[in-house]
Amino acid sequence: MVKRPPFALLALAVALCAAGARAESRSIDGWGRITAFGGYRYVPNGYFAEKAAEAGAPMKKPSPGGPQGGASFGYGAFSFLEVTIDLLIGYETFELEGQAPFSSVTYGGLLGARFTKLDLLFTGFAPYAGVQAGPILSIVTSNSAPQPEKFLGGIAINGGFNYRFTERLGINLDVRWMFARNYVEPIAGCNVGGLWVSLGFSVFFPPAPKADLDVPGF
Repeated sequence: MVKRPPFALLALAVALCAAGARAESRSIDGWGRITAFGGYRYVPNGYFAEKAAEAGAPMKKPSPGGPQGGASFGYGAFSFLEVTIDLLIGYETFELEGQAPFSSVTYGGLLGARFTKLDLLFTGFAPYAGVQAGPILSIVTSNSAPQPEKFLGGIAINGGFNYRFTERLGINLDVRWMFARNYVEPIAGCNVGGLWVSLGFSVFFPPAPKADLDVPGF
């Protein structure tokens, strides 16, 4: 009887461990997600401030930004790709010399996709990067210069991460830059997208178990 060399047993053990690790690796494929989020939106408006000054109504101070929030819905179409729908709203105010304060409200929905990888670097950590587009409604108005609500198109890129501290629950950090512009008569175009920084709480929904195909005779 030939003895199996010790290094062969060691190699076999390593191979089995590696196969077990691959078998236990997790994926977002088929998983659903709902995230409620809130945070801060900063909307740089240098061009609008310049045109307002030329029109004789300079901005009193740079736009301070304001609160924002919403909900995000996702579905894992593949192990690396999540299809997303985000509903969001943001608000801020600013002032021009000689006019009542302006309020700016932006809200709407964005459809897109995120590229992601679950359990990257450590268990539960899933960084992502994505792109979205969709309909946006915006109103930038004041009592001294009433403006109508406008229907716009918005495009956004975003990145961040989800961290699952259990199989079903997690936290989220998201940073989004959205491109969207309104027009304030009779001054100039006004940025109503900007930088959105959010913290959120996520709930994950596992895929439904696959039913066995019941074929008579098998």
